[in-house]
Amino acid sequence: MVMLKYTLPQMFFMFFIFCNIGWVQESTIESVYHKRPINRGFLKGPYIPIYGIGGMTMLILCTPFRENGFMVYIVGLLSCTVLEYTVGWLMETLFHKQFWDYSMLRFTYKNRISLVSSLFWGLLSLFMVYILHGIMDALVTFCDPKFILAYDFAMMIAMSVDTAISISSQISFREKLKALPYEKAKQLMTEKFIQLGGAVAKRRERFNVLLSKMKFNVEADDTDDDYEEFYGENDEQQDTSES
Repeated sequence: MVMLKYTLPQMFFMFFIFCNIGWVQESTIESVYHKRPINRGFLKGPYIPIYGIGGMTMLILCTPFRENGFMVYIVGLLSCTVLEYTVGWLMETLFHKQFWDYSMLRFTYKNRISLVSSLFWGLLSLFMVYILHGIMDALVTFCDPKFILAYDFAMMIAMSVDTAISISSQISFREKLKALPYEKAKQLMTEKFIQLGGAVAKRRERFNVLLSKMKFNVEADDTDDDYEEFYGENDEQQDTSES
């Protein structure tokens, strides 16, 4: 296996670099589309873990087939599609919130995966194996082992703290949401959910499924002050954590 040539710190280093690359790509595309700075990702820092997991998955599973480009494409397509669906399902189950959506495309499954995205994962696997792997190999060989260790340590600490804070924030958001009167909670959820884009009709259908899984305090005091305070606290936070 090609990956056995690397030390554990070097493998972690590549994982974190892939996380950084994913954040740059996602944030750049969204910022250009919305014409304002957008910080993509569930976390607040400049990294998106699913790209790190996806990148390492491609290298581990696809490099053994590097002599057969067709197999590289198929293995990358299938493995990344399964990863994307699993992560999407898990995050929706935990947080009752959809972090990406393909409802604007044809041939999707529960809007978590699509034919277009899967075909793209296959192409990305070819790029990873035949181009980016060589660049990463040169990078980890060039960088001083002490620098790699320091970078790994800094990223581990940053992502661990960031993850804990982000999960706590999402749980707090759900609990505060449940404390609102049903109609106000539904209004807030609708606004935040539809902001992700996509086909609005399909998104509303998916939204209603998520909404039905939550139990609200329908007897809560119907005060505008409480709603405005809650809405104001979460507006910016939710806009910058969709991914």
